[in-house]
Parts: sequence; structure tokens; C-alpha cells
Amino acid sequence: MTSDPSADLAPLQRRRTLSGVIVAMAAMAMMYGFTGPLFSIVLEERGVSGSLIGFNGASQMAGVFLALPLLPYFIRRFGPARVMISGALVLAAALALMMTFIDVWLWFPLRFAIGAAQSAMWTTGETWINHATDDRGRSRTVSIFMSVVAVGYATGPFVLAEVGAQSQLPFVLALCISPMIMLPLLLGWKDRISSNAGPSARLPAYIRLAPVPMISNLVFGMAGATLIALLAVYGLRMGMEEGAATRMIGWMGWGGVVAPLAIGFLANRLNRTLFLAGVIAASGLAMLALPLAVTWSGTVIAIYLMIFGGIRTGQWGLAMMLVGDRFRGADLPSATTVFGFMFGIGSIMGPALSGLAMDAWDPHGLVAAFVIFHLLTVPIPLIDWWRSRRANLQTNR
Repeated sequence: MTSDPSADLAPLQRRRTLSGVIVAMAAMAMMYGFTGPLFSIVLEERGVSGSLIGFNGASQMAGVFLALPLLPYFIRRFGPARVMISGALVLAAALALMMTFIDVWLWFPLRFAIGAAQSAMWTTGETWINHATDDRGRSRTVSIFMSVVAVGYATGPFVLAEVGAQSQLPFVLALCISPMIMLPLLLGWKDRISSNAGPSARLPAYIRLAPVPMISNLVFGMAGATLIALLAVYGLRMGMEEGAATRMIGWMGWGGVVAPLAIGFLANRLNRTLFLAGVIAASGLAMLALPLAVTWSGTVIAIYLMIFGGIRTGQWGLAMMLVGDRFRGADLPSATTVFGFMFGIGSIMGPALSGLAMDAWDPHGLVAAFVIFHLLTVPIPLIDWWRSRRANLQTNR
């Protein structure tokens, strides 16, 4: 698990591969940032309760249980480009059906299919990027990846705010994003992620082998899916107009454009596990200002949300770096699958728990749930850092 995973890639092939997969994942992020609030607003305007909207959002990430267990085999057997393009086709078909049949109960299986496709594509993309990146350039590559993806993620809500959610037009625009996902992947059509040996452990064991990034991604999934599903609903219930409420998630996304550059710089100079603990704590504490922030002027709330979003981006990026630092070869697809699996579980738990919290304390239960998610997680990387530091001190005696 220690050899360089990108040693078999020529520099030109590596750059071509990374360019294609990063652009494709930026388009995926645009789709996610566009459709997440779209689905929630459509249901909110039809009088669906906050808890049911939350459970409907959670059903999307339940698809992770279908997609991820077999994903390492599919990546090795068919190659990452074919896996991601197949997922994009499933995503487009489900969106077309959702546009045709707007019904909360029918949307449960359709969002399940979307979640299966998205989780397979996203996990494959993360695996591909870590595989194509050498150790020396990992923090720089992941930082660029986070910035480009943040542009896509932030663009989606702003486009939705302009076109609105009252017609079929936003669904048509979402369908138009699918070719933007598929075409860049052709640059790496022949790429393979393979190894002469199989993975060294069963999938559940990777949680024990790397608990900090795995649990961090669980909480990142809880928080991210909660914000996608319910932040616009929170804004509407606090009296914001639809466009302003929709743009909130977009402003958070724009914060992730610049922040990764600083995160990558610091990740090369600080202990990444300790840095991750600080980012998780800061993300939870930043949420406490949301009830006050929604009463501020447009410029001030935009600045607040960009700072908040930039902090959140660091949690995902640092966790992804830790996975790439730890695993190689056949272990990398398996470890990244578990990494994505944890995100999926979190994405199921987050909207469901936060939706119930909003119904119990309308609407500020969202803030309370978000803060609790993060503050309960902070001790995990701190304990891991302290144990590693103590072990190093004992070794050097």
C-alpha cells in the first residue's frame, strides 16, 4: 500500500486524465447544486412537510447501498470512464421521469436511482484523481479539483434562482448538464485502475484502517445533504424570497472556489489530522450565525456564506488527501468506495434527522442539528493525532 499509484502514467496522460475527470465532476457538482434545491422547493410549494422533504432527500443517497458494494470490481473491470458515463445515463433517465411525474411518493424510487448513479460517479472520480496523482502533487491537485468543483456547485443554485422552479424549464436545463458530464470523460476512455494483487482487506475494515477520513466524510455527507435539501426551505420559513433563499447554497459554493488554494497550502505545512479537527469545529460554530445572518443585507450574508462554505470545503478536501496518503493500488478503489459509502450514509441520516429537528423546532432545528453533528465529531481526529504523536515520541526515545 505504499507504492506510487501514478507511476505507470506518463505526464501527458496524467494531465489529460485529470483535466477530463475534474471538468466532468464540476458538471456533476453543478447538477447537484441545481437539482438539490429544485427538488426541495418544488415539494415545499406543494405543501409537503419538512420531515417528508428531508426523507425524500435522504432516499437519494440511499442509492449508495446499491451502487458502492460492487463499484471496486466495476472500476477494475470496465475502467473509470465507462462507469461514470453509465451513471450519467441513469441520472438523465431518472430526471426525465421526475420532470414528467411530479409526485413526492414516485420521487422516492427515482431519487434512489439518482443517488445510486451520483454516488457511483463521484466515488469513481475521487478514486481516479487519487490514482492519477503522485504523492508530491496530491495537495495541489486536490486543491485545484475542489476549486473547479466549487465553481460548478455554486453555479447551479444561481441558475435556478434565475429560471425559477415553477415550470419544466429547470428540469430541461438539468438534463442538458448530462452531456457536460460525459464528454470530458472521453479523454480518459482507455484508462484503467488495476493491480496485480487484490485489495488487502474487506470493505468494512477500511473504516478501522483509516477512521478519521471515513468518519469525517460521514459528517460531511450529513451536513452537505442537509444544506442541499433544507437550507432553501429554512430561508423561506425565515421570510426570505425564493430567489434569495435559493442563492444561499450558491454563495456557500462560491466560498469553496478560493478557499481550497489556502487549504492546499496549509495542508503541506500542518499536520493534516489536526488541521481537519480545526476545520470541523469551525464549520459547526459558523452555523450558529445563520439565524442572524438571514436578516442581514444581501452583501453581508453573501460574505458570511462564502466564508462558511470555504471552511466546509476544507473538511472534504483534507479527508480525501488522507485517503490518498494512506492507500495504494487495489486498496485505493476499495478505500475510496468506503469513503463514498460513509458520505452516502451521512447523506441519508442528515436530511432525515434535520427535517425532524425542523419540525420539532421550526425552523431553527436545522441549525441545532448541524452544530451537534460537527461538535460530536471533533474529538475523533484529536484523539487520533494525540495517539500518533505519543507513538512517535515513544519511537524516537
